[in-house]
Amino acid sequence: MNTIILTTCSNSTEAYLIKGTLENNGIDCFLTNENFSNLMPHYFNIMGAGIQVMIDESDLEKAQKLISSPKADEIVCPNCNSSNVTFGFGYNKVKKWFIVFLSLFSWVPFGNIRKNFRCEDCKTEF
Repeated sequence: MNTIILTTCSNSTEAYLIKGTLENNGIDCFLTNENFSNLMPHYFNIMGAGIQVMIDESDLEKAQKLISSPKADEIVCPNCNSSNVTFGFGYNKVKKWFIVFLSLFSWVPFGNIRKNFRCEDCKTEF
């Protein structure tokens, strides 16, 4: 039962995301060099100074598949399943910009003006 280095991460956020993914899938792991890398981030990759994710040698193949799987970051329209989606103020842009300018001139905060996703194919806002 040997422990090996699965990967070396440049920051603790990335290392904890990988650690969480592995632990959620039943692979025991731990991090090394975490304090050194957080205290001296400019020494990254000098003498293996990155945060190392350590796993058992028997879990290597499963762990490599988990961390190399593609991420589902693509936004699709819930109405037509198109990926031709933009992010912006939506149809009532003029109204939202009017509220922003009015609030700037009257020195009153305008509150929360949300941006929405908009499908360019079926014109649905979500």
